[in-house]
Amino acid sequence: MSRGKTEKNVSAAQTDPEREESTGGISPAQDPEFGDFIVQYGQNLKGETEVSPNSFFQDINGVYGILYVPLEEVGEPEINSYSYDALPKCYACMDVEAAAASGVTRLHEHPYLKLRGKGTAVAVADTGIDYRNPLFRDRLGSRIAFLWDQTLEGEPGGDVPFGRVFTKEDIDRALAEEEPLEAVPSVDENGHGTALAGIAAGNTDEGNQFTGAAPEAALLVVKLKQAKAWLRDFYLYPREAVVFQEDDVMLAVAWAVRRARELSMPLSLCLGIGSSQGAHMGKSPLSQYLDSVAGFSQTAVSVAAGNEGSTRNHFLGSFHETREAVTAELRVGEEEPGFTLEMWGQPPEVYGVSIQSPTGETLEVSSSLGSGTQTLSFVFVETKVLVNYVLVHGQTGNVLVYFRFLHPAPGIWKIHVRTRYRQEVHCHMWLPVEGLISPDTYFLEPSPYNTVTSPGDASGCMTVTAYQPRDGSLFYRDSRGYTPEGTVTPHLAAPGAGISVPMGNGTFGVMSGTSLAAAQAAGVSALLFQWAVQRENMPFLTGNSIRYYLQRGARREENVQYPNPEWGYGKIDLYHTFELLS
Repeated sequence: MSRGKTEKNVSAAQTDPEREESTGGISPAQDPEFGDFIVQYGQNLKGETEVSPNSFFQDINGVYGILYVPLEEVGEPEINSYSYDALPKCYACMDVEAAAASGVTRLHEHPYLKLRGKGTAVAVADTGIDYRNPLFRDRLGSRIAFLWDQTLEGEPGGDVPFGRVFTKEDIDRALAEEEPLEAVPSVDENGHGTALAGIAAGNTDEGNQFTGAAPEAALLVVKLKQAKAWLRDFYLYPREAVVFQEDDVMLAVAWAVRRARELSMPLSLCLGIGSSQGAHMGKSPLSQYLDSVAGFSQTAVSVAAGNEGSTRNHFLGSFHETREAVTAELRVGEEEPGFTLEMWGQPPEVYGVSIQSPTGETLEVSSSLGSGTQTLSFVFVETKVLVNYVLVHGQTGNVLVYFRFLHPAPGIWKIHVRTRYRQEVHCHMWLPVEGLISPDTYFLEPSPYNTVTSPGDASGCMTVTAYQPRDGSLFYRDSRGYTPEGTVTPHLAAPGAGISVPMGNGTFGVMSGTSLAAAQAAGVSALLFQWAVQRENMPFLTGNSIRYYLQRGARREENVQYPNPEWGYGKIDLYHTFELLS
C-alpha cells in the first residue's frame, strides 16, 4: 500500500454507510487491527483502485481524508518519499491569576463592554472534560453544547465516524440523576482537558479566586482517543504515554467547525498538544489544515508552543565554505528501550551521514535513491538502527534521514554529518518530546531554539508561549522559535506557569505549561469574537485578524526587540487591544 496509490484511487474503498456492517459494529478508526493513513485526494475519482476492498475511507474536509487499511495487508510501515506524511504523527499534552494578567477581568467588569463570551463557542480537543464540575454549568444547566467522546463505541446513524456524541440535553438529564456517568459515561481520566476548558471558559468562582477567560461561552469538547498500538510501536513510544493521532485531531477540528456553524456561533479552538515530528515548517497535514481553518471567517485557532526549550532534545548543525562536517553527540540513558530521531537538512545540499556507537564502531548510511529501509547492525553492541534516507521530502524539499534505534546501548553515540557542496546550510535533529523518550537520553550540545512543536509551526494559527503572571518571567521550559526557515513563532505569550486550574472532584490545583497559555488565548479570542461578531462591529473577523489585533495590543518591555524567539510579539493584553481600537 503506497500513498501515491491511495491519492489516486480511494474511490473503491468502503465509506461510512458500509462501515458498521463490515466491521461488526466497531469503527476501523477504533479497531487496533486497522492502520490509519492520511491522504490527499481529488474529487470525481475514477479508475480501478489498488487499495484493498477491505479498506475504509473517511473524508475530513474535501482535501484530506483518512484511509483505514487492515494491518495484515499493510506490511511493515516504512518512511520514504511518499509515506512520511501519510503516517499520522503523534501529539502529547503540553503541560507539566491568569485572567487578570491578560487584561480579561477588566473587560468582564467593564460597565459598557461586559465581555464574558456570550454567543460564542470555545472548542477543546484533548483528554475530555469533567462535565459534572460546577465550573461548566449555569442556571440553565450544562454549558457544554456538545461532547464527542472518541473512545466510546459508536451508535449507528451518528454524525461522527466513530465514538459517541452527547448533547447539552443529554448532559442535563445525566446531571439530574443520582449516577450521571450511567447516562453519559464520558470521563476525563487525565484531567488535562478539564484544566484547559476551565482556563478558556470556566465559570467565575470567587471563593477560589478563579475565572475562565470566557465564562459565558458555549463549550464544544472532544475527548480524543489514544494512538493505536501499531503506531506507538513504529514510533517506539511508551504504551502508557498519553498521545493522540494526527488524523483523529483533524477529525475533531472538522467536527467542531461544523457544530459551531450549526449553532451560528463564532468558534475559538484550543489545541494544547504538540509533537517534535516533522521539519517544524508548518507542512504537516494537521498544520496545513489548521492554517486553512484559521483563515475562515469567525474561526480562530490557538495552539501551544511546546515545552521543549530545556529538554536538550534538539541539535542544530551549521555548515559553510570552511565547515563541511559536524558531529552530534547523543547521550543514551541506561534504561532507554528504543527511540526515534529525525534529521532534516536544508536543500540543495546532499548530506553524508554515519553513526558511531559508544564502542567506536562507525557505520555509513547510504544516500542512494530507492535504498529503502537500511538496517545498521553493530558488532560490539546489540543495537540495530533502522534508517530511511529521503533525498527530497515532497512538502519541504529538505533531506530527511529517519532513525529508529532498537535496544540502544547506553553511552555516547555520535552522528557525523558531512556536506558535499560546502553550501551555507543548516541541519536539525529532533528527538521525541518529553514523556515519549527517557529523560536520560539527550544531545550533549543542544540548541533551545527552533523547538516550537507542531502544530505551533502553523503560520495561520496563534501560537502561544507561557509566562509566570506573578513576576512576569518566561516559563523556563518554553519552546523557542523561530521555525528553521525564519517564520515568526511563537506569536504571543499568555499566563501559563504556576497558575490555578480546575482538577478532579471540583478541586483546584497548580499547573504549568504552554497548553494552559493556549487555553487562555482561546478564551481571549472568544471575547474578541463576542465584541466583533455578536455585536456586529466586525461580523467577518477571522482567526488571522484576531492574532494581528492581539499582536498590536500586546505588552512589550522597553529595550527589547520584538518579535523575538522567546516572546513573539509580547504578552497578550486584551484591554490594551481595545484601547488601541478606540
